Amino acid sequence: MRSAIVILCAVLLAGAALAQTAPPGNSWKLVWSDEFDGLAGAPPNPQYWTYDLGTDCCGNNELETYTKSTENVHLDGMGHLDIRVENPSPGVYTSARIKTEGLLAVTYGRVEASIKIPSGQGMWPAFWMLGSNFASVGDPNCGEIDIMENIGKTPATAYGSLHGPYNYNETTLYQLPNGALADDFHVYAVEWSANQITFYVDDNAYATDTNTGTGWVFKDPTNPFFIILNVAVGGNWAGAPDATTQFPQDMLVDYVRVYEAADTPGPVINAGGIVDVATGAAALAPGSLASIYGQGLSALTNSSTFDAAANAFSENATGVQVFVNGAASPLLYLSPAQINFAVPWNSPVGTPVNVEVVLNGAQSNPVSITLTRTAPSAFGQVYATPGPVHGLNMAFIECINMAVYPQPSEYCTIWGNGFGPTNPPLADGAPAPASPLPWTMNQCALTIGGVPAKVTYCGGAPGELIYQLNFVYPSGVPVEICAVKSTITINGNSGDIMMWPPQPCSGP
Repeated sequence: MRSAIVILCAVLLAGAALAQTAPPGNSWKLVWSDEFDGLAGAPPNPQYWTYDLGTDCCGNNELETYTKSTENVHLDGMGHLDIRVENPSPGVYTSARIKTEGLLAVTYGRVEASIKIPSGQGMWPAFWMLGSNFASVGDPNCGEIDIMENIGKTPATAYGSLHGPYNYNETTLYQLPNGALADDFHVYAVEWSANQITFYVDDNAYATDTNTGTGWVFKDPTNPFFIILNVAVGGNWAGAPDATTQFPQDMLVDYVRVYEAADTPGPVINAGGIVDVATGAAALAPGSLASIYGQGLSALTNSSTFDAAANAFSENATGVQVFVNGAASPLLYLSPAQINFAVPWNSPVGTPVNVEVVLNGAQSNPVSITLTRTAPSAFGQVYATPGPVHGLNMAFIECINMAVYPQPSEYCTIWGNGFGPTNPPLADGAPAPASPLPWTMNQCALTIGGVPAKVTYCGGAPGELIYQLNFVYPSGVPVEICAVKSTITINGNSGDIMMWPPQPCSGP
């Protein structure tokens, strides 16, 4: 939704939504939807939607202030989302802008919504998408797909646009044959492949844009697009409300749905593509958090897989399932190229087992792994700044005094997985209870720089799926070594990590 409009008049749970049918005349499979069913006055589902807040977010000289108040965005109790624009005092306008950023994103397919837009001079409703790398590269470099925009002064016109880097701007329009778009619900959609995007209103294809090379950022499968719904007020393009504009105004959304092509190839797991999520190592144990790498593993990027009603991560999210030795696994993150999951606790140890991904009934190639009783690892980060530890996997460490390098006798904590079963036992995909603390049933040992550390707790991290290891920082660790090699040993199995201090040390 940008201010520069060129008129060419020519990026975790679908439930019952998966029973919806595909658009007529097309071969599509529904992979996600929000039907906005719920009690009147309730906010939109927080598993799917978050908010942009404040004033004039896009540099368009807009007049609204976006809020998360249910005065401005709520379910109406009749199966609709209501984005309401209010004018509480002269020159003051409140509205809402909701998005799936960080929760759910789309790579290719058909994205559609049934919407009854508001009306009146100064109204600027929109249904659109931005690339998931928006936070790092900004708009338009991330790519922008405007599925539907309208301004009140052209009440029968829907605008569809693409924006990208190098001044790539393409906008086309659809003219309703009779009446105004605000008179009723209309279905606004795009059908998107790597090299082509087609715009629809009520299944009328009115424009197709194809890959022209420069500026076409819509073909990168590693940069899925998130969905946005909002109503702006005023701005350079729409113009300010005038005496004819009535308030409040409402944009009603009956549903938002995402489909994939019915002939999409089945998922493929890469050879050696099942690894520990913390370190990328091949060793895994029951309860470990693991990553699967491959192609076509999911139709969506979905990080909202936690089922609050079950207090556990879902074993079937947006049509994706992961099976270890035939047992469904809790899913933590989904994307076309990567799935993060938890290895079921009852998985057999010491014998090869198959891991498979099922996407909307299509099964991947099986990949065999062999689990050990424990496979200790620690979560880390790849340091971004070039230097002596550039590119190394380093463990997060937190000590009481974080202002300096960890000191002897300080109490510190690291986090990881693969520490083995706990007592009381943990359930598949369920966070560890806060009390009593679930200790491991294995003896945990930790050395830092070759020096043994006293472990005071080794078990489930309260409220998390990961483990927590508390220890007393030992004396004699050589501080002149910037990245200190550390080893966790549990039940005879060791995991090596690089432990990075809170601030760079003076060594080489």
